[in-house]
Amino acid sequence: MEKQQKVGKVLGELESEVMEIIWQSKMPISVRTVTQILQTKRQIAYTTVMTIMGRLTDKGLLKRTESGKAYIYRSVYSKEKFLTRVSRQIIKNFVANFGDGAVAHFAAEVEKLEPSKRKDLTKLLKEVRK
Repeated sequence: MEKQQKVGKVLGELESEVMEIIWQSKMPISVRTVTQILQTKRQIAYTTVMTIMGRLTDKGLLKRTESGKAYIYRSVYSKEKFLTRVSRQIIKNFVANFGDGAVAHFAAEVEKLEPSKRKDLTKLLKEVRK
């Protein structure tokens, strides 16, 4: 996975892994299934995964529905929508906390990027302006 697509900087490492599994699933998924997938990579307790998924639900990132004696979970946002929302909030906080000087520095750094990356940023700016 490309570095810029990882969500671990916004979420904790385990939260990020759980969200990646849920986004890849594309269907509601149980704690047990997520635990089994995680256990192919490392040892982890069912209760740990259940706690993380509960926290992600509390944060508004997952929605859970009863299914028999257990819950199944689905993502509230697609990965792309989540990254867009987080990016907007980060930029908003960046401007509010650091002001015009920081924005000018950011613009100077953008100019140093390779042309394809500058093109991608320009496209994103146009989408935001709509």
